Amino acid sequence: MYYFGPRCPPSYVVKGQRLFELAGLNECFDKGDRVAIKIHCGEWNNTGYLRPNIVTGIVETVKEYGGDPFVTDSTTLQYNPLGARTSAQDEYRCAARNGFTEATLGCPFIVADGDYGVDDVKVDVDGNVLKSVYIASAIANADAMIVLSHFKGHVSGVYGGAIKNIGIGCCSKRGKSVTHLMMHPKYGVKGYFFYPEKCLGKECPRYDVCVETCPVDAFQIVEETPHARWDKDACVGCAGCWYRVGCGVVGYPPGREIYTPAAFADTVKATMSLLGAEHIGYINYAIDISPACDCSSFSDTWMLPNLGVFASKDIVAIDKACLDTSINVPTIPGSKAFDEGIPEDATKAGHEHFTYISTFPRYEKVSQWIQINTAVKLGLGSVEYELIEATPGPPRKYSLLELRDHAAGYRLRKKFTTESPKPALGCYQEKVKMSLDELTKIP
Repeated sequence: MYYFGPRCPPSYVVKGQRLFELAGLNECFDKGDRVAIKIHCGEWNNTGYLRPNIVTGIVETVKEYGGDPFVTDSTTLQYNPLGARTSAQDEYRCAARNGFTEATLGCPFIVADGDYGVDDVKVDVDGNVLKSVYIASAIANADAMIVLSHFKGHVSGVYGGAIKNIGIGCCSKRGKSVTHLMMHPKYGVKGYFFYPEKCLGKECPRYDVCVETCPVDAFQIVEETPHARWDKDACVGCAGCWYRVGCGVVGYPPGREIYTPAAFADTVKATMSLLGAEHIGYINYAIDISPACDCSSFSDTWMLPNLGVFASKDIVAIDKACLDTSINVPTIPGSKAFDEGIPEDATKAGHEHFTYISTFPRYEKVSQWIQINTAVKLGLGSVEYELIEATPGPPRKYSLLELRDHAAGYRLRKKFTTESPKPALGCYQEKVKMSLDELTKIP
């Protein structure tokens, strides 16, 4: 596995391009293949997602090796009234606002699971938790896939990396419902706790939004006390009820926080069965490491310093390398890792950090190793790896000069004969009016 550390140069754009080549990700596809580049386009008002020019750099590299790329993401599970990616129309608007358009990427941006999130392929899988999943059709129909993951924290995965990017991000709405165990007989809505007496009805500041959240009226807010009514048998598993977890009317059953990230690997196995494991490559950008996912409508204080960029054809090894590297550094003061109730040791180098920052309500500790262990159990990859520090490639190859025939000075010399950049005389004071002491004293 090849990696670059966090220091520059080269830039993070170039790091991804160079690692793509060193890790042999071009071997994942043949010339003319349709190559899905899986990203997370970021939620409305989120600022922590991978920058569009990082993705564009990979688009350019795929093209260089003869692939026909498209950048893709899928709609969210939740019919969240405050979410911006519930439908394809919403997601295209959100992606464009965040900088992901054909004009900026150099290839199409496609919402993989269609207008309403149900364009998918059902895949049977002998998983740890799941027997079948639903993969978004644009991904299922691709010839190959390059998975660009922002390594960070995650609300239900504890950490988010390549396994999560496929395990949730490649699913349609139905697939996300399955993977999030929404209809599981024990850990799904049938097992959710329901406290209708906690509903404030019209006195609640979120009343107007909450009353419209359920698309099938299985959850209703009424005038009489208790104000909340929930017909669990009518529930379709859309996760709109997650909106009510914060107010305490709905609660998760114990075990859901453990088996949800375990189910991520089952979806990875199903995706690999469609595309072939040899046709999927991975680049993890361990930068801007927030405690929560890019699907949040904000980006909290970074939890860890930048760790660098990693590239591999092994989905287990690349996530394990990121987690191992994260253990070697302390957390950033003032971040979520210092919140009340989190052990002091969890902030220090030599200790795992993500285990203690899960934002799953009511749960204080969810192991960061669940995704890795379940993926290994399914034979998806290995925890054994060798980190090879990458060396920068030729500067010209990764610069604008590669797109030009000559350097700027050569191209502009004719223009300089009529419009010179040389400033006129008399632009400077004869003597600087402030002494060095005046310039540098503390105000």
